[in-house]
Amino acid sequence: MSRLPILFSYNLDGIGNSSIPLAFCRYWNEQGKSSVLYAPSMSGGVSFSWMRTLLGPLSKKLVYRLGDTGTIARMAEKYCYKKEAKSEYVYLWAGLSLDVFEDFHQLGAKIIAERINCHQATAKSILDKAHAELGVPADHAITSESIGLEEKKLAMADGIFCPSPMVFKSMVENGVPNHKLLPTSYGWSPQRFPNLNSEPRKNSKPKFLFVGTLCIRKGVPLLLQAWEEAEIDGELIFCGTMDMNIKQTCGEYFQRDDIVHIPFTENIGDYYNTADVFVFPSLEEGGPMVTYEAMAHGVVPLVSEMGAGAIVQDQKNGLILSHDKDAWVSALRTVSENCSQRIKLGRSARLRAQNYTWEKVAAQRAELLKSRFPSLWKEA
Repeated sequence: MSRLPILFSYNLDGIGNSSIPLAFCRYWNEQGKSSVLYAPSMSGGVSFSWMRTLLGPLSKKLVYRLGDTGTIARMAEKYCYKKEAKSEYVYLWAGLSLDVFEDFHQLGAKIIAERINCHQATAKSILDKAHAELGVPADHAITSESIGLEEKKLAMADGIFCPSPMVFKSMVENGVPNHKLLPTSYGWSPQRFPNLNSEPRKNSKPKFLFVGTLCIRKGVPLLLQAWEEAEIDGELIFCGTMDMNIKQTCGEYFQRDDIVHIPFTENIGDYYNTADVFVFPSLEEGGPMVTYEAMAHGVVPLVSEMGAGAIVQDQKNGLILSHDKDAWVSALRTVSENCSQRIKLGRSARLRAQNYTWEKVAAQRAELLKSRFPSLWKEA
């Protein structure tokens, strides 16, 4: 049986983006679809027979202290290329060099690419506008050169995973052929939340929760403005690192008694368990895993179209809002005043999330790949 090599450009620590290829490789192998995952390094506690890394947990500390992470990533690319030069297919993640795309393309391998965010041209337009409206310099790293490199990679790709409808839309808007696009989603891990609460909330006042980096890209300025104007008798909790732009332009909001900032927590499940509403007015996303996790806990998602990912259905298991302050003020007031609506939407959100565990998402992606590439995982 053929196998699918997967190349990831960063350390495998089981957190954030690295948890995604780890989940896919795990479940594909369990489902009899042979896969192997290549990466520069791994952290302690992350080790499987189907992993191939240049550096282990101990050597990683020394080499990263002395060396350049970009150089180490390129070494991992060469290692994967050498080992998989005869592979018919290869699955390449974001952050890899143009060289490795060209190397596998020249060999005739079918390239499957992962898009963890929207097309960079779309993202740059959105972010430049948002920063200009606040009168601060754009703090992203997207340039004309990086957009050009991305377009070259996408041109060589035979299949492109789009983890949300908005990512799919951004690809089409920027001229990526529709037949290359593989519409899919991200997901969540039940194992990550062993204490997941299934009981209705019993808060005397509604708790609203934001999870992620506090930055312009995530729509934090709009959320703060809407919260102040809505005058909710409740609490708004932010879990995540605050970037400098938010400190400088919105710092006064965090002096309010009804706004709490938690810079870091290893127990985000505790906050999901007690929240009534998840608020996420993100301007640009790929497939926000925090939305999936919140819904798995029965938290009502109040999100932008970008923040909805592939999971939120407007009025069925959450509310999808335009990036408009008045719309957010109205929605914040409505959900805060209507406990029965929150309970109903929360139950629907929890049920919806059961279809998006990583195991089920991996199976859905495998079907997409088999449909697009019939010879993949075919018996010899």
